Amino acid sequence: MSTRIEGLAGELDALRLEITELDALENPTEVQAARYAECITEWDSKKAAHDDEVARAAKFAEIQAEPSFKREAGFSVPNVIVRNDPFENVSDLRADDRSNDTVARAITAFETSGRGVSDSEREVIIDKIENIPGAAVHALVHGSPAYRSAFGTWMKSQGQNTYLNPEEINAVRASMSLTGANGGYTLPTLLDPTLIKTGTATRNPIRSVARVVQGTQNVLNLVTVNGVTTYWVAEGSALTDGTPAFTNPQITAAKLTAYLTGSFEVFEDSNLQAQLPGLIAEAFDYAEGTAFISGSGSGAPKGIVTAISATAASTVTATTRGSYTSASVADVFAVVNAAAPRYEDNSTWVANKAWFNTTRQIANPSAAGQLLPVGSNELLGSPIIASSDMSSATTSGTVMAILGDFSQFVIYDRLGTTVEFVSNVVDGSGLPLGQRGLVAYKRVGSNVTDLNAFRFLKA
Repeated sequence: MSTRIEGLAGELDALRLEITELDALENPTEVQAARYAECITEWDSKKAAHDDEVARAAKFAEIQAEPSFKREAGFSVPNVIVRNDPFENVSDLRADDRSNDTVARAITAFETSGRGVSDSEREVIIDKIENIPGAAVHALVHGSPAYRSAFGTWMKSQGQNTYLNPEEINAVRASMSLTGANGGYTLPTLLDPTLIKTGTATRNPIRSVARVVQGTQNVLNLVTVNGVTTYWVAEGSALTDGTPAFTNPQITAAKLTAYLTGSFEVFEDSNLQAQLPGLIAEAFDYAEGTAFISGSGSGAPKGIVTAISATAASTVTATTRGSYTSASVADVFAVVNAAAPRYEDNSTWVANKAWFNTTRQIANPSAAGQLLPVGSNELLGSPIIASSDMSSATTSGTVMAILGDFSQFVIYDRLGTTVEFVSNVVDGSGLPLGQRGLVAYKRVGSNVTDLNAFRFLKA
């Protein structure tokens, strides 16, 4: 049995146990009922994936067991194993191709070892190929040997005129057909930070708790729905329509850029291609960390503070305006009390470390000790996340802390990172500086899908 089949079987066993336990509850809470529905949906998805893998393994075993074809006497050929190249004719693939055959080709292409990535990174790629529409085509086109060869040639020449063979030219053309712009090169699949983990330490805490969605389109279309309204009615009385209101929020992926410069010698003497994923991921991470807090939403992601700060129903005003001290215990409890019951069990605190440090000095009125003991990662039952992009000021009107269910804050990543060379960087008067530049860009957006999921403390 393959490692993947074993992994899916283990996940199915865990889901079966959880579904059984939840089904046995006589009076499940709202959270437990929602989790039961999630488990059923997750079971259907993983069961289908498990069955597909089992069927594919059985077919492969059948092919291996097939006896050799008879040959005419006196004619013999050496024993060979014929394998179809998953990257064959990738230039013929359409960007909207989501067929099972294309997905299977992409999985085959990236499930083998020896391509310079770890098993965990390969699993991340395969998971995206299986679950993100368009990811299979993107991975095949930008992961083909011809495309990787063309990219390497382009990097070695620092973006200068390059001489590609016909196969490399076709691979580059196929790459350009997947994007709206024809400038630069999209990073090969095995170098792309949007497709694999780079191991870079993150200072982007919101991404760790938000709902992250990835795709190959520029705009993510979502459907959200308020809760169904229920009514008590007398015997024989007409029912009241409790149909919830549906909305269709959209998240547009804005362009995030990073610009790196270095001397001619640096570009010539360093192994820039190997360093690209880490350099780019770190630069993007810093920019996203700020945008997901305070981004304007205009040509940029909409940050959580930007999205909720004007919502009166989400506002809890400090007892003493412009002040938050070790005596502000009432303000912390006021935020907790204001949280919507539907979301309070899954809520997380987000604030600057300065706010948390002040909170650690507040005495707990219901127990001996502090409200937030040193070393504790929970405040009144909800986990805490420190973000340096949250304001540390207590000036009147400042959003000091947020408590909310961050699954209602959606981050949308458009797959693909593109790089372009600036051949000769010049100063303000147009004189060459003896430097080259490298521009990298990706597409990312964010927004809140339900404002009622969040409460914030305003100074």
